Amino acid sequence: MLDILPDLSLLIPFILAGIALNLTPGVDMAYVLAKTTDQGKGAGLLAAFGISLGSMAHATASALGISALLATSQTAFLVLKIAGALYLLYIAFKILTSKSGETENQESKPPQKHKSIKLILEGATTNLLNPKIGLFMLAFLPQFIDAAPQDVVWQTLALGLLFNINGYIVFVALIYLTAMAAAKIKASSRIKKFLRWITATILGGMAIRIVFTNN
Repeated sequence: MLDILPDLSLLIPFILAGIALNLTPGVDMAYVLAKTTDQGKGAGLLAAFGISLGSMAHATASALGISALLATSQTAFLVLKIAGALYLLYIAFKILTSKSGETENQESKPPQKHKSIKLILEGATTNLLNPKIGLFMLAFLPQFIDAAPQDVVWQTLALGLLFNINGYIVFVALIYLTAMAAAKIKASSRIKKFLRWITATILGGMAIRIVFTNN
């Protein structure tokens, strides 16, 4: 029978480390909070779900050894990080050029089905095009594996799933706090414009950071 999860002596430190890491500011957090500030709580939750799907894909790639191949390929790593940086710049541009009227309408009603799918895909793409996530999964998950060689893949997937569940819970808490704060200042168009510039600048800075990330 497969040992899906490690012993408690490894599992508890893994959960605590995962929560601490998910609270660390990064591209994913900046993107989710930007969507929440710009389009409301529902958009933030969908974006966070997309990011969780992307992160689970990275965990799966780590379990199957695909991330290890990426880590040894300078060309693949370069292409991926440039694509990720360009995508973040595109998202930042979209936030800057969004109309305040559109934002207010999106905050007042839940996203439509096609918009929901788009938000999930955007979140997943943001995460998937960040090579740092794949390298992180490759380095982090194996530290907590306690299994026979034939069980390593399944345990890596289980740990990846647990990490992403914890991450989504953290995102939900942050999204609700951000939405509450945004609701208090939504009447000021000047402040909303300022917030769009701040979030776009943060995403642009993250894009530049990704470009200069070394393999």
